[in-house]
Amino acid sequence: MLTLIGRELRDNFAHLILAAFFSLCTVAIAIVTAYWGIAWASLGIAMMMGIILVILFTTLGATQMYTDRVNRISSLLATLAATRGRILVARVLAGVLIILATLVPLLITAVAIASLEDMPLAFYRGTIAEVFATVVLTSFACYCIGLLCGWTAIKAFPGLGMLLLTALVVLLVVIKGFVLPAIVLLLLFSVACLAHVWYRFTSLSL
Repeated sequence: MLTLIGRELRDNFAHLILAAFFSLCTVAIAIVTAYWGIAWASLGIAMMMGIILVILFTTLGATQMYTDRVNRISSLLATLAATRGRILVARVLAGVLIILATLVPLLITAVAIASLEDMPLAFYRGTIAEVFATVVLTSFACYCIGLLCGWTAIKAFPGLGMLLLTALVVLLVVIKGFVLPAIVLLLLFSVACLAHVWYRFTSLSL
């Protein structure tokens, strides 16, 4: 399993570097805006960075599945005693690692800035947890959309499908906010996408 995960990370090294780059940029911007006290500017920048990361995670999932389908990578791995289920689990775990490696530094930075601003972290602990969980699940839901759309053989669907479904997920967060109902809906959506991907990936011809 670790070998399969490492292979996925190597194959998607460009996405990992891009995600790390945007994460570092967001951290730097958050520190600068907090130091100069221009919180109004950080909101717009955070939204822009959020959109970029959402697109990046969606394309990550799509690239993983599309490259597999076109190059028949899983067909090769299946001849090396790697089951379809293990291949897909390793692929998803690699995606989760990239998402967490991107977002955890942002959480650490936000907590550090809040501490320096003498904010009562004990009071805001629940809010911070809900916001972080919502951001992570939004990213994961978009990643699952990429997995779903990248595996389809319908040429017109991947781009249009990713655009519509990603917009739907973002709209859900905008409407619901960073609260528990949004977390539950995002989790259910992600599970539904993964279940469909699992069915197609493990039952159809590679």
